[in-house]
This record gives sequence, structure tokens and C-alpha cells, in this order.
Amino acid sequence: MKRKNITTQMMKECIAQGLLSLMAQKAYADISIREITDKVGVNRSTYYRNFASKEAIVEFWFSGILNEYMDEYYSSPDSSAENYLNVIFNCIYARKHEFLLIHKNGLSHLILGVLNRVFEESAGSERLRLAERYRRYFHTGGIYNFLVLWLSSGMNEPPDVMTQIAVSCFPRKAVPMLLARQAGES
Repeated sequence: MKRKNITTQMMKECIAQGLLSLMAQKAYADISIREITDKVGVNRSTYYRNFASKEAIVEFWFSGILNEYMDEYYSSPDSSAENYLNVIFNCIYARKHEFLLIHKNGLSHLILGVLNRVFEESAGSERLRLAERYRRYFHTGGIYNFLVLWLSSGMNEPPDVMTQIAVSCFPRKAVPMLLARQAGES
């Protein structure tokens, strides 16, 4: 299938969906670039123009989920910590099958790098002070470990239960990173 008049973003999304579709059929380690390009109907050169590795596809896919999360969170009038967490759990739960495939294939570690990058970028263009950067990495590490435990348990708990558990873990005066940005504290 030849693809014309398709944007780079759309091409990347097609490639990501192709990889995830193949992961439902076989182990990630056994999937070749050729299989991905055949599945999506593109040349290898198109693949390499968009991605340097299969891992980069997973990172791209998860970045899209995080961007969707941030858009949804910032457009909500509810800026509570509970909503902050509930929105992310719902965004992830909506793609339960894909996240479980990623976890099953030993790729959960890629989520941490994307979380770190996105939360650091959410600080804006100003350079972060060292202490603020450590705070953000501490925060994303907590979110990451929470997600990995949820994935390891098969994501059996619904998002509202995960939200309540996560809210109970927050120290009293802790402000989630995105809330801090919204309030102008970062």
C-alpha cells in the first residue's frame, strides 16, 4: 500500500500502530524492521527517516499518550491532585492492551525516559535549577514505579482505584509537577 500526502506525524503513528499490532502476534525481539515496514506498507527508508530504532517507536507512542494527558489535564477546570492522577490513569487504562504488551516485552523502562523528558520540558524554556530538576526526576520516578507495579499486576485495578491509592501516597504539602507549573511555582 503506497501512502501519499501523509504527514510525518501520521506516518509515525502508522508505524507505531504497526509495531504494536505485530507485538500482539509475536515477541518484540523477534520483530524485524522489514516486518514493520511490510505491515505498514512503507519503504525501509521511510522508517529510518522517522525512527532510529524500534525503541524509538515505543517512546514516540508513549509521548503521544503523555501529550494527550497533558492536553486533557490542562483543559480541565479541576486542577486538584486527584484529577491530575485520575486523568493519567484513565489515559493509560484506555490503552491497557498496548501497555501490557509493552510491559510483557520488557520495554517498560522506556516509559521512564519519556516521563523525565516530558516533565522536564513542561517546565518551559527556562533552565531548571538543580534542585528543581531533582524534584522533577523524583516525581517522575514515583509515577513510573507506580505504573510498573500496576502493569505487573495486569492493570486489574480500575483508574479510580489507582487514583485513590496514589492520592493517599502523596505527602500532605506535595504539589504534582504539572500543578506546580500551572500555579507558577516551577
